[in-house]
Amino acid sequence: MTLQYIKIVTVAVALTACSEPERSERAMGEESGGESDSERDVDLDTEEVVASAMAYESSLVRLSDAEETSETHADAASVFVWGSPEAAELYRSINPDDPTQALSFARGTTFVKEHFDEAGDLAGVTIMYKGPEGYDPEHGDWFWARVRGIEVTHAGRVDWCSDCHDAAHNTDFVVGFGKSG
Repeated sequence: MTLQYIKIVTVAVALTACSEPERSERAMGEESGGESDSERDVDLDTEEVVASAMAYESSLVRLSDAEETSETHADAASVFVWGSPEAAELYRSINPDDPTQALSFARGTTFVKEHFDEAGDLAGVTIMYKGPEGYDPEHGDWFWARVRGIEVTHAGRVDWCSDCHDAAHNTDFVVGFGKSG
């Protein structure tokens, strides 16, 4: 493994939220609320999505001007958010104080949230990726992943991610500045 690969892997995974259980029932097995794999028509290549997102420093733009306090990510004292260049303006337009604001992100949009511990060291990342239509319609077709070190600890339809992002359903499950969920 190259040092660059290890660095990228160390920094992987975007927007998750709330208390983080050891394993979510839908996290690693891509299980969705009792649906079996044969009942789910749409899937995506988890490894490809994670690998692409992990190259965020060269493919995404930084959306945070300064570290934000993390209120919902248990292992992060602070976070920085990165996102798809074409989604940057829309992301910045989110007003977390306006529950009536409605917007939608394009399929393929990626957000990566860097997590830093109390000492300022990178603890990992979370990934939020807008999957194909029908991937997870109840949650805006978003895919979530969490990477710590070189391990992808959660990927897919992660309950504890979608549970916290459900409150932002008007903004396509994306929480904007002023909140770190």
